[in-house]
Amino acid sequence: MYYRLSRRESDFLIEYSEDGENFKQMRIFHLFKGDDKISFGIYACSPEDSSFKAVFTNMYITECQWHEHK
Repeated sequence: MYYRLSRRESDFLIEYSEDGENFKQMRIFHLFKGDDKISFGIYACSPEDSSFKAVFTNMYITECQWHEHK
């Protein structure tokens, strides 16, 4: 599974893809104080009282992939 977070000033877009090519929108949101430097990360959790190891790979920081509508 692939996930992508894009940012335009204080607006953010989260998308997912099963093949890494065709992304589908999950959520668009606005952070009122998100126009400056922000910190972010990912995590994994279980809805049950259990323990597991999660491994995240192939993480990249690139140019914004959220293209404006014309």
